[in-house]
Amino acid sequence: MDPTETPEWFTRAITAPRESRFVEVASCAIHYLRWGDPARPGLLLIPPSGGHAHWFAHVAPLLADQFNVVAIDLAGCGDSGRRASYTQESMSAEIMAVCTDAGMFAATVPPTLIGHSAGAQIAVRAACAHDAALLGIIAVDGLRYAELEKDQAVKILSGPRPAPRPARVYASLDEAAARFRLTPAPLIPIGNSYIVDYIARNSFRKVDGGWAAKYDMVQASSITLGFELKDVLKDLKCRAAAIYAEHTHLADETVADSMTALNHGRVPVFVIPGTSHYPAIDSPFAYVAAIKGVTLTWVASG
Repeated sequence: MDPTETPEWFTRAITAPRESRFVEVASCAIHYLRWGDPARPGLLLIPPSGGHAHWFAHVAPLLADQFNVVAIDLAGCGDSGRRASYTQESMSAEIMAVCTDAGMFAATVPPTLIGHSAGAQIAVRAACAHDAALLGIIAVDGLRYAELEKDQAVKILSGPRPAPRPARVYASLDEAAARFRLTPAPLIPIGNSYIVDYIARNSFRKVDGGWAAKYDMVQASSITLGFELKDVLKDLKCRAAAIYAEHTHLADETVADSMTALNHGRVPVFVIPGTSHYPAIDSPFAYVAAIKGVTLTWVASG
């Protein structure tokens, strides 16, 4: 198949039935997308920094045969409202409010939070505050355990933050989507340009004079390196797991042993082979299998 051709499974996934809903959290409208039966165990998907619910629109339907799946737009992202300032506490409140509104706490099995990159840190912090209410937390390529030379974010996030710049306005959605880039850049070619293009086309909004990014750059000030989270998974009352990509900027070949040791062997830690920092994009089926494998094991074990 031509690598630029859109496969049938992807078209079927992004057109699968879903709900688009809003819930008010501290005077801010928080948007989310939902797939599947609300009576099933809940999975709440949290995107990376600047990401939005549509990052998961192609994988959520593949999870929805066994789960009530929700992808959230945190405040300042996607179609959610904006705040004057953003805190970890407000993001945790948004996550729990969406879980409630989506019926996850009414189900027999409590929900699992799944965060990617900075979203993994946000998920872990929410679990630290609300672990007794959750089945588990899965951190996908988001928890640092060492300062690595290849980790571009170390210098950026450890130094002074520049003032947010005004959003650039593009003449058309086509022009805006063409300028979209994954940040940080993947360390290997990831292909699947049709997925990146879908994400890009849902990353901009109509404004006076054209199209601008939906992301509020002020929200970036809430993102940190998160080194303090590397060994907290073992202490949570809920289940926990950490999944890494083989070709990631924030881990090396020692990650499984290092994170397992830091968490006293109480937490499953494993690497998805051949993947970049964006496993849901370059290896969506492996991503889905990993999430299902971990979570269904927790559900079955009671």
